Amino acid sequence: MEKIANAPPPTLYHLESSQSLRVLWALEELADSHGQTFELKRYPRVAARADPAIKKISPMGKAPVLTLPHLDGRAAGGEVVITESRVILQFLADAYSDDAWRPATLEDRMRDRQFQEFANNSLGSVYMLMLVFELIPRQAPAFLRGLLGLFVGSVVGRIKAETETPHQVLEDALSDDKPWFSGPKMGLADFNMSWQMDVGVQRGYLDVRRYPKLAAWVERVHARPAYKRALQKTGTYDLVTFGM
Repeated sequence: MEKIANAPPPTLYHLESSQSLRVLWALEELADSHGQTFELKRYPRVAARADPAIKKISPMGKAPVLTLPHLDGRAAGGEVVITESRVILQFLADAYSDDAWRPATLEDRMRDRQFQEFANNSLGSVYMLMLVFELIPRQAPAFLRGLLGLFVGSVVGRIKAETETPHQVLEDALSDDKPWFSGPKMGLADFNMSWQMDVGVQRGYLDVRRYPKLAAWVERVHARPAYKRALQKTGTYDLVTFGM
């Protein structure tokens, strides 16, 4: 994506207990490093789902959504609406970071892109599959929950075994020289990965005792002042029940 100059302060439409926390974290990091301002509009979950009011902003009715009054200095074209977490994070980097999140070497730039994709697909798709299966019994009639729970537990157990390889890939990628998925310094891959790691830790998909470097990465992220502020502002961040 091309660099964007003089972008106005954005507004983030944020859903509690959702992946939009990683966008809120990124905005808080920009507030620390560049004094970037933004407006936050927070929505609660309604019966574990996104607040229907978000559909007034984006037809998909999902968060995060980022809006700006304009991009080119003219408001006549109407409000700019950006959806999809990875696209929003890339926009924040291009518009506000002054390349602070851009890895210095070609090798690390390729690493950064690889782990952005890895977070949202190779690992994210497996986590999402387990999550969907685990939520099925909660939404079923009471008389079916026990039977469904046994079936789901068996399926999830088999899927969980398939996470050993991606977890080991992530563990092996971290080192003293490159403690971040983007390389020596934090970048877009780390923002993208944070949602998956939070899901993995909260739901028990990731055994942090088995992967000490991944555990240390999670601790580094959670210790950052910007992440702590994002967590305070997010409202509820329950990735186990999602408010059910």
